[in-house]
Amino acid sequence: MADQKASILMASSFVIFTIAINQAKGHMPPLPLLVLGAFAFASAALTVLAIVPKTKLPPGAPLDLMFFGSFSHIARDEYVDRFVDAMADEETMLRTVAADIYANGVILRRKKYRFLEYAYRTFLTGLVCSAAVFVIERL
Repeated sequence: MADQKASILMASSFVIFTIAINQAKGHMPPLPLLVLGAFAFASAALTVLAIVPKTKLPPGAPLDLMFFGSFSHIARDEYVDRFVDAMADEETMLRTVAADIYANGVILRRKKYRFLEYAYRTFLTGLVCSAAVFVIERL
């Protein structure tokens, strides 16, 4: 869901930014369009920060059998053995799955949705500022 929201905002931002760049060819584009283009670019950059995956764990982090960034450094057979051992016991399996769901939720709240909020606020601020500049220029 977060990645889908980010994709929509990124596409919208880049369309607006591309229009602003195309209007700048050969002459100075209108100031409201420059403002909108700048905010759209900033919004797209924040969106990229929201969707860039984290693939490394901090040193000393425990092995997470559900996250490739954690288990990819061990041999395949060792991973399979550890996974089968964890899934053989119902409580261990439930704890492993619960820990993974919790970790995903923390990442969503602390990283993805935080940057998405900044990106949407930046985009909205750009729309408001662009409209304000347009109105001020007409006075």
